Amino acid sequence: MSTRAVIARTTGHEGEFKGVYSHWDGYPTNLGKRLWKIVRDRGLSHALRFLIDEHPAGWSVAGEECYCHPKRDREPEGPNLFTHKDVDKGSDIEWVYIFDEENNRLFVRDTGHDAEEIVDLAGREPDWSVIECGADLSRCGHYAWVHNLLPKTSNLSTQTYLGFRPLEFHDAVAFIINGKRYTNTGSGWSSNYRNEFNARQGDRKRFPRDAWIATVKAANGRRLDVPVATIKGDKRTPAPGVTWVYPPTKNQPCETLFAAEA
Repeated sequence: MSTRAVIARTTGHEGEFKGVYSHWDGYPTNLGKRLWKIVRDRGLSHALRFLIDEHPAGWSVAGEECYCHPKRDREPEGPNLFTHKDVDKGSDIEWVYIFDEENNRLFVRDTGHDAEEIVDLAGREPDWSVIECGADLSRCGHYAWVHNLLPKTSNLSTQTYLGFRPLEFHDAVAFIINGKRYTNTGSGWSSNYRNEFNARQGDRKRFPRDAWIATVKAANGRRLDVPVATIKGDKRTPAPGVTWVYPPTKNQPCETLFAAEA
């Protein structure tokens, strides 16, 4: 996916660097691993000459497809260099790979979390998953199942499972409505939009205004469209008579039930 990164080398002054843009899959488990192989295959100096000097317009896919020698039917682009002045928390660059030739090191910077890891290029290949997510997974953006914390049937994020982020409406796995449990299918829409759509189609069915209508599945497999949340601004709360069912987490091994205050 489009995870924007910069591949650079230090320029001799502390904190300063210059490099090129890389568009696709810039996270360490992809681009970090890819750069490691290029450096090992070519040697650091030759690798940087190839990655930066010979391809100043940057990369669509680092090491494979650049913008200065495009494979597709498009015009070559001119130099597009990035420096430390172009990369900060306000930019859309998510990862920066800064090579230090003098000390044979690689600095991997996660701009979104203001974190940096140092890789010894003379040592063993690092665990790119740890560099990407943090040793305690506190910077992880994956589903919890990616790290074998939950089965693949769960779409709970690692951050939420570990308690770094609170459970939210979209994490509900089921709804208890008037005493009966229904599975959350993940599909739904705003009642205001649905009412307008129904009216245009000549359908007289109306839902309560300012509500979230979820498609749920009953125990017999039947699917129903029911209001499960009341919407006020950006906030959602359980609709009257509805209880949200949250999945177990690391700190709460049982399901959590959440209903509107009486």
